[in-house]
Amino acid sequence: MNQDAEFYIGWQTETPPGFARAVRRFIIGLCLLVPVVAALIVVFQSGFSGATFEYGKKTTLEGTFSRSPVPFLSIHSGINAAGKPVLQKILLVGPGKFGFDATAKYKNLQNGALVTLTGFLIYHDGKTGMQVESIENQAITGNQQPITDKQQPVSSPVTLRGEITDPKCLLGVMKPGLGKPHRDCAVRCIAGGIPPVLKVANTAGETEYYLLAGPKGEPINNLLLEYVSDGVQLCGRLDPEGDWPVLYVDPANIRRINKGALNPGNTCN
Repeated sequence: MNQDAEFYIGWQTETPPGFARAVRRFIIGLCLLVPVVAALIVVFQSGFSGATFEYGKKTTLEGTFSRSPVPFLSIHSGINAAGKPVLQKILLVGPGKFGFDATAKYKNLQNGALVTLTGFLIYHDGKTGMQVESIENQAITGNQQPITDKQQPVSSPVTLRGEITDPKCLLGVMKPGLGKPHRDCAVRCIAGGIPPVLKVANTAGETEYYLLAGPKGEPINNLLLEYVSDGVQLCGRLDPEGDWPVLYVDPANIRRINKGALNPGNTCN
């Protein structure tokens, strides 16, 4: 047995030299390691989403109300190079995890009505929605007419791959409104009547959003709940007009896929 081996007892006034050196090395190493780990966490941490929900900041807009295939407010946002008016469509949702029509007093609002709408804006990636707080009908004057939204011809069948989610949380209420952690929130929003969307990453790395409706424009919220936040492939007919393209799909043809795969695979017949 080595009689010279150091042994330290906590109540001793001095630490043995060998033990003290080991403690100093450990503390110095820890002081160097902690900043490095902290820097790596900062570098590789995902930033906050740029999505915005202006809760508490009321905005008032005037425009034309439309209900089909989902509730919209259409407003003038200028004119194009040909001198024709450019329209912006704002998706309307209700307070909390409910759709616009969950508010009983709005159910009788006429399609094509001129309205003054007050609520909280929600926007991200060039898409805009609003949580509606109040709506008032306007009287039609000679200089102010409803915006007539002519039905556009629907394009040929398309195949899209992406993730089904809800636009309210995705655009700004949740940060981030993405993936499995967002699933419970998105399911409740869609079950509450908020229109579902398909979030698609294109080959350029850009994100596109498509509102989802049944083949005749009917709501299909309850039929999509089991697919929320999963990767899916949808075949349908696309109306690409306006700020919010609409994909008319038959839920019976939904197929689960790896949402990270951009190759569309099987296409529509």
